[in-house]
Order: sequence, then C-alpha cells, then structure tokens
Amino acid sequence: MSKTLFVNGCSFSWGDELQDRRTQAYPKLLHNRLEYKLVDFAECGSSNDKILRTTLGFLQKHKEKKDDMFVIIQWSSILRREFYSKNTESWWKITPSMINTKQVADMWYTLQSQEQDNLIFYFQVSFLQLWLEKHGFKYFMFRKDDGKSPMSIKDGSGNNVTDRYDTKFLNEHQISEINLEAFPSFTDDSLSFQEYAYARGGKPKGKLHPDEKSHQIFTDYLYKIVKDSE
Repeated sequence: MSKTLFVNGCSFSWGDELQDRRTQAYPKLLHNRLEYKLVDFAECGSSNDKILRTTLGFLQKHKEKKDDMFVIIQWSSILRREFYSKNTESWWKITPSMINTKQVADMWYTLQSQEQDNLIFYFQVSFLQLWLEKHGFKYFMFRKDDGKSPMSIKDGSGNNVTDRYDTKFLNEHQISEINLEAFPSFTDDSLSFQEYAYARGGKPKGKLHPDEKSHQIFTDYLYKIVKDSE
C-alpha cells in the first residue's frame, strides 16, 4: 500500500508569498522526496482551533490507514480563534488583524488573555497527541515561529499585536505531559519553522513569510524525521 503524508497548518505551510507555492512549499517538496501521496489541509489564516478540528475530521475517517500515514502538524498563532455561526452554518475565523474591522473580533479580543491563550493551546496539543498516540499514528508537530512576530491592526494606527506564546503560563506538570520528542519546538523556539530556517540561511519574504530557501531548509529537516520513523 502506498504511504500518505498528511499536513495541516496555516499560511506558513500553505506557502504564502512564494513565487509558486504549488511547487515550492515544504509539503510539496517533502511529498516529492518521500514519494508519498500528499493530503494537504493547510490554509492561510488557519487558527489552531481549525487545525485541530479539520485534522481530527480527516483522521477519524482514516484510522485504518494509520500504518501507512505520517502526520505533520504546523501549529499557528495562539491568538487566532474559530467560531461556528448558526446564521451562516459555517465556521468563522477571527485574527488580531481583524480588530477594528469586525465586531466579533473586537468583542473577543477584549475578553482574551495571554494566560487563557496558552492554556487553550496546551489543551489542543495534549489532546491531539493523546489521540494520535492512542490510534497509533506516526506524527510530528512544530510551531510556525517563536510567537513574537508582529501582526498589524487594521485601523490605520500602525499598532501591532504579537502571538504571546510563552510556556511560563504553564506549570511543570503540564509541560511534562507534552511529548517533546514529537513536538520539540513546544519548549525550544529555535526549532520552530521560522527560527530553524532563518538560522540556516533562509529569509523572510513579503509580509514576513518564509522564503523559498526556508522551505527547502525545513524540508530537509522534516525529511530526516519522517525517514527515521520508517
């Protein structure tokens, strides 16, 4: 049976701002090198809420293929959220960049806190790791960056907000329950996509997304991880 590479993430995995994201983003590069079938759920603006929801939605239907699948999860900004709208019967994404442009974003970000965001992210990661390990999936997780990248508020002020990722809001017992071998950048910023690639010659492009070389560098990193799991 042919093997499958499942990838989920945000614009960093989608390949935003690359010259040709369909051939230069790391999921496609990795797919070509491994010769695995590629299932790519990454989309621009995805929140961790969406990444978790859509990953489970797909994998729960394909549990019988666990032995021939490798799962890669690129976690996004912990400030992003997803809510279900009964009026439109669809999921709405909200990001900090929507502050002062959408009422739902203004309302949410007055309630949001750094403590809550980090705890929610811990719940998301620990739940998905437990689910993947329960069902025997091979997987690897990483953060898109160190959580300190600025995002512009679209009110003309030029003000920014940052991701606010910081494990100091978790206790040692919570951190000890994360499988750091499968998610080393949970505690090590240098192993996030952005920091790992930029330290080895990659650069930001356009709105600070990783450039083509960054995707090549990170593909090499992920390729070894996947091959070592075989």
